[in-house]
Amino acid sequence: MTTSVPKLKPTVQKGQHQPAKREILPEIITVTSGKGGVGKTNISVNLGILLSQRRQRVLLLDADLHLGKLDVVIGATPRYTLAELVEGSQTLEQIIMQHPSGIDILPATSGDLNLLEADSQMLKVLAESFATIQARYDYLIVDTGAGVSPTVLTMALGADKVILIVTPEPASISDVYAMIKVIRSKSPELPLILLPNRLKSLEDGLELHKKLNLITQKFLKTNLCYGGSIVEDTAIGQAIIRQRPYVLEYPRSQAAHNLQLVCHRLLKLPPQQIRYRSNIFDRLRTSRKEVESL
Repeated sequence: MTTSVPKLKPTVQKGQHQPAKREILPEIITVTSGKGGVGKTNISVNLGILLSQRRQRVLLLDADLHLGKLDVVIGATPRYTLAELVEGSQTLEQIIMQHPSGIDILPATSGDLNLLEADSQMLKVLAESFATIQARYDYLIVDTGAGVSPTVLTMALGADKVILIVTPEPASISDVYAMIKVIRSKSPELPLILLPNRLKSLEDGLELHKKLNLITQKFLKTNLCYGGSIVEDTAIGQAIIRQRPYVLEYPRSQAAHNLQLVCHRLLKLPPQQIRYRSNIFDRLRTSRKEVESL
């Protein structure tokens, strides 16, 4: 079956007015998981769209550097990634793409680009480029790879909040606990939001959060915020086949309704204090050192 793939356009056209610099920088939310295949990218994209529908300016950083599935979820393959910026063949303005849903996308997926292996000078170049556009956004959603890898941990430690996707499978639960343990060893105060996915009922999600929270309280002396739950829904699979985000293709589905509640909870959480805000690539330089000391 052939699916038409919409072309993405750069966010800024020639002659377009540039917004004035704002003092407040976007809140950085990293979406990650202990294991792959739990719906992380799907949630990142659809959550970004729901935030955009609530008048929030959203940039999605597709930072699953080797197995990015963004093209499957949105039905479009970005022409450029951060690799071209590093090479000097494209500017950041040319790389950032605008999806018809209203969110902007900064693709970083490339087998040739590993931000953790980038030297400090390269990250400095990325930071300086990003500083010119970051004030346009309210939220930067970072969709990472899965697992307790140095890349994923660096992205998590550089965030204002971390959303942890977990499913009821024992492997997913044990892997997400391992991730919580490592994050907490380096960042005791970083807000961790548990989001159970692919559940039979919302009650199962509450129960899963309760159990994991009790374990983390007992052994790690920390709490997990409850971000809401998403039930198993055939609409998600159908939307993937159509290569369309499910909150757009099936806005009245159970999964879309569940994610609306997640979005509502997220907006109600207090933002991190502004004095701690800084450029995402500057943060990567700092958090990389933290990860290297593990």
